[in-house]
Amino acid sequence: MRVLWMGMISGLGEVFAHKLRSFLTLFGIVLGAAALVGMLGVVKGLLRGWETMIYETGGIERISVNSQPAPEVQREIAPLSPGRTLNDVDAIKAAVPLARRVTAEVNITNGARLYHQGRAMWLQVRGVLPATFVMDRFEAASGRLIGDLDLEYQTQVVVIGVRVAERLFARGLDPLGRVITINAQPFTVVGILPDYSFGGSGSFNQKNMSVFIPLTTAQTLFRVDENVDVLNVQLADVADMPVALEQISNVLLHTHRGVMDIRLDTREDLLRSFEETRKSYVYSLGGVAAIGLIVGGIGIMNVMLASISERVREIGVRRALGARRSDILVQILAESLTLAVGGGIFGMIASIGLIKILQKVVVESNRPELSPAALAIGVLFSGIVGVLAGLYPAIRASRLPVVEALRTD
Repeated sequence: MRVLWMGMISGLGEVFAHKLRSFLTLFGIVLGAAALVGMLGVVKGLLRGWETMIYETGGIERISVNSQPAPEVQREIAPLSPGRTLNDVDAIKAAVPLARRVTAEVNITNGARLYHQGRAMWLQVRGVLPATFVMDRFEAASGRLIGDLDLEYQTQVVVIGVRVAERLFARGLDPLGRVITINAQPFTVVGILPDYSFGGSGSFNQKNMSVFIPLTTAQTLFRVDENVDVLNVQLADVADMPVALEQISNVLLHTHRGVMDIRLDTREDLLRSFEETRKSYVYSLGGVAAIGLIVGGIGIMNVMLASISERVREIGVRRALGARRSDILVQILAESLTLAVGGGIFGMIASIGLIKILQKVVVESNRPELSPAALAIGVLFSGIVGVLAGLYPAIRASRLPVVEALRTD
């Protein structure tokens, strides 16, 4: 322990004795450590944003029922299938006990024109069931959401996002109870959604631009058929996925009169795609961090070799006074470790600044996070690089012949 402590003190002495050389040596370690911690912060932010997105859109227990062309062998009977309809919703609810919620949606083709007192905008309007709000985690900041009675009586009511309300109504005007037109059809605003500011942009921001009307109303006013555009099933437990997929397939095969014109999609593809994205970030950013640490390690090795050349006589005197080869080895390794850890600490300080900058320019949903674990990993890897970089110089110093070392000026 005493030898290790002496080595650390000696390492600090080398840093202050050759400030410029030490700065240039440690720069690579600082860069590598900062890049490593920054990478961990970015990846963690991506993971958090992805998890939030999955949660806000039904979770990993969600199954999407999508249309597809009937197989070639069923081409002649394909017209017998009614396609996806509300009958599918009722059938799944009745025959699939593992289904926690079943939702359906219809969209107005090519969007819709919303108008109120001289203000107009084009948006996608969704005709939905009440379960959609629960599955997609929508709440009413004021007013109410669409209910079962709205579906039964095909009421012309609308629930709008906070950004839609801001753009469609004058400042200070309460939208609740006001009548707007959707493709020239009057609708009464009965609910305003909260500000989903956690998203910042992308798919999350769409929640603030949402417009919902009852599904049955959308079919009556804006559609010429009874088909739905979206059909989703949410399970109570993702462990039930295999059994639920089989049950849903059997039910839909019956409602579609034996025509296999539907496809069940789970979140596995999304999970796989995100995992590939995460790996690409880790490899690319990790490569930058590794290069920085390698460069820093080479610099430390050069400094230690130069230091040994300058201290050959000192090493010889220590050996002559009874120091063992292991003592010399530990001292040189301690000096190298001190340099590397010092660089790692400065790298942590730099990484904190880097994360702060990224947090200001990256959208909140994917905002990088700084954690004590990432800082500890940065210092740990810096120390490992220091030990590896100092290993060869330490072995070389410990093997110097005592007599030749004493003869050196």
